[in-house]
Amino acid sequence: MQQFVASCVCCKWAATQVQHSSTTYRQRSAALHRQFQPRRLARRCSQARGPNHAKQARSRIHICATNEVDRDCEKEDSRKYKRTVFNFKNWAAHRSTKRYSRHLLTILGSRIVRGLLQPLLIVTAVSSIVAIYETLLESGFLALGAPSLSIEATAPFSLTSFALSLLLVFRTNTSYARWQEARSIWGGVTNRSRDIFRQALTFVPGNESELVDMFKRWSIAYSKTLMCHLREEGDVEAELEAVLQPEELALLLASKHRPNYVLQILSGLVESSCIVSPERFRMDQNITFFMDAQGSCERILKTPIPLSYTRHTSRFLVIWLGLMPLTLWKSCRWAMIPVSAIIAFLLLGIEEIGVQIEEPFGILPLENICETIETNLNEMAENNSGVSYLIGKVDQQSWHMRHEWEENRRRVEGSHGNDPDFLRSSQDGDTAALDNSFATPDLSGSDHR
Repeated sequence: MQQFVASCVCCKWAATQVQHSSTTYRQRSAALHRQFQPRRLARRCSQARGPNHAKQARSRIHICATNEVDRDCEKEDSRKYKRTVFNFKNWAAHRSTKRYSRHLLTILGSRIVRGLLQPLLIVTAVSSIVAIYETLLESGFLALGAPSLSIEATAPFSLTSFALSLLLVFRTNTSYARWQEARSIWGGVTNRSRDIFRQALTFVPGNESELVDMFKRWSIAYSKTLMCHLREEGDVEAELEAVLQPEELALLLASKHRPNYVLQILSGLVESSCIVSPERFRMDQNITFFMDAQGSCERILKTPIPLSYTRHTSRFLVIWLGLMPLTLWKSCRWAMIPVSAIIAFLLLGIEEIGVQIEEPFGILPLENICETIETNLNEMAENNSGVSYLIGKVDQQSWHMRHEWEENRRRVEGSHGNDPDFLRSSQDGDTAALDNSFATPDLSGSDHR
């Protein structure tokens, strides 16, 4: 009788949790629908930042407002919290042995757990139903001859577990490869942005300061434009209003493919400058890299892992986890409910991480990368006057040395007169013989007592 009361309590608890989850989901969906109505949000944006921003905001939330069943807005909004940039303090905490206890204590606040709450509740509900049914069956409260849901044979799960492991490994490895490639591309964008501006500071004549300043502005604009191009919530106007001049920003916003427009500007700046051919070729190589990086990012963004793998992995996990409680009742009894929930969290978490990093541009810290590029280029421009001063001093010393060398050369030539051997060596470019001719004699030898 105590088992029956416990089973009833668990049944009521499971039903309450499922009902609460369903009610919460419906309330959240209704709230999101009201919040993300395009016209209402566009009106608020129009009052705050003007009609152009309202139009962009309306286009950004169109998918969420019209297709909220297939789009988890809360999970999409949480992706921005994964854009982490490590410093020395973060690395020290990352290597600390205390990470095990810290990660366990924060498991309930994990965004992976919150993102998987619905499937975890379903697995928990199935486990609770199986436990309640088997308890009632064993207590004799069900009709005579009612079948048992418990399955004693575990061979099917043992035979299919390796296939599930292969699917999860493929998912995580492929997704991480895409994430790593995207990060490497943006590392290259950072390096090339610094390099092309360094070349502009070095090769562009000093009287073309406006041209150098345009190189700086549009090099910064490229990284920020590419970031907005790769993100749904990107706002080019907000990112570049402090970087470009109003006329330049208006022309950029009028173009459809804005990263291409920025590269056209950079190419035009290289062509219009007074830079000689070898240096111009090197700067054009950097612009070509920008174009290749842009194409690689677009390929990653527009081409997911073959959808058959994603669909089959999801179906495999749902069926496998849904049938798993049937095999755990005999060995785990009521402990089957938390055991099923834990196993479901571990397996679904692996698949969820793979799905999250499959599209890397929403979780990479592109804002920090663009800020680094902007800071470095501004610093290089500020330091250019000091660098020019130091190089000028070196050039002045070099000029004095060359002048002294020419004076010595003329003096030596005057002292030798019309010596044919010396004239022949000077015509042949034998500078070593010329230098030795007016070098200080060595007085340390035995012949110079």
